[in-house]
Amino acid sequence: MTGPWWAGLSAAEARLDCGGQPHRLRWAAGELRALDHADLDGEQILSVLAGQGFPCLEVLDLWARYAADLRVLIVTSRGPADPLAAGTPPPSGWTGLAGGGAGQVMAFARRSVSYRAVSRVPADDPDDGLDRVIGLGGLLPDRLAATVIAAWAGRLRGAADPASIGAGEVAAARPALHAALYGRAVSALRSWTGQRDLAVTLTMIPEGQPPRLARDGDGMVAELPFGWLADVWARGLTTCWGRFCLAAAPRPAGDGWLLSTVGPDLDPPRPVTLGSPPPGN
Repeated sequence: MTGPWWAGLSAAEARLDCGGQPHRLRWAAGELRALDHADLDGEQILSVLAGQGFPCLEVLDLWARYAADLRVLIVTSRGPADPLAAGTPPPSGWTGLAGGGAGQVMAFARRSVSYRAVSRVPADDPDDGLDRVIGLGGLLPDRLAATVIAAWAGRLRGAADPASIGAGEVAAARPALHAALYGRAVSALRSWTGQRDLAVTLTMIPEGQPPRLARDGDGMVAELPFGWLADVWARGLTTCWGRFCLAAAPRPAGDGWLLSTVGPDLDPPRPVTLGSPPPGN
């Protein structure tokens, strides 16, 4: 993959109550910004010295805290067929957010699988902060998941050398990385085939090794790198014209995307070219 990891991802916004005013948070080009705060540094100093909290700034801090936290990939959606439903309305102090008060119960339930992430935690617990960020709603949880995926895809590429810094951390995280890849790839394959109970055996292969999809009786065998999540899944490119996408890269001219795809009969991979997204995305 070449180019910035966020290329092709559309902007996303959320609103929240900040000091009695509706403020906007906007994610674009890989960054979350508080649009209605002109002097972030000054307000951060004020929040420390005067003990005055600014919900927008708190969200920016939380976003940075979880930008590489693998728990994000546990509680966020695995794709269009796997939406999240907030089980508790946000308290009045966090318009546009979920969670917050001490003892607040926050539940995100996946409709398509028997999974439930529930926290009953005090306001200063780290997991409560994760509830707040995921509770921003809209496309922002997906953008946070893409941020985490990109961070770990980069770490995996950098840890190809066993002696490299962070190789031990990556090795310890491999089970969680495999689980994140498995859940999203299986959801995509089941949606593509229309088989809700499709059995899938997935191997997480090294970056740079050719991906593969093959039949295994009534099921499938998939070999995908973790980077497939960043290059394909996060961009919503898992299927195109009825074909499953194994890899995606920007065209050298920068005017679209070149996909490697297979059809329902699992023929040899064929290229599919897509144009650039509409302006403003």
